[in-house]
Amino acid sequence: MLCSLILFAQEAKKVADESAPSFWQNPIILIPVIFALFYFVVLRPQQRKQRKEQEDLMANLKKNDEVLTAAGIIGVVSHIKESGDEVTLKIDDNARIRVLKNTIVRILNKAESPKEGTAAAANTNIKPAT
Repeated sequence: MLCSLILFAQEAKKVADESAPSFWQNPIILIPVIFALFYFVVLRPQQRKQRKEQEDLMANLKKNDEVLTAAGIIGVVSHIKESGDEVTLKIDDNARIRVLKNTIVRILNKAESPKEGTAAAANTNIKPAT
């Protein structure tokens, strides 16, 4: 009887060794692999898209454009330095400031109408019940 118990114990040890997790089933290895995959599939393309949009914005920047800076200052471009990365903005009749080109977030057009989504939400044409 004791011999059969020893044989069962040896057999259980063999089964446990065979069912040990493989290299890719180890969570310590799997988590960094998932993060690396997330970076290359989601984050990196988004960074490239933002960089391209910023470069397009700087290429389309010209004198007399109304712009918005990252600090929330709205002004009109009065001078663009060719050799540097500075722009002079006219914010009032006698007020001018120098800012870096990369702080310009958006070019505002005077003919720009409100977004369609906000206009649709504001004009619902709902009549009160009588």
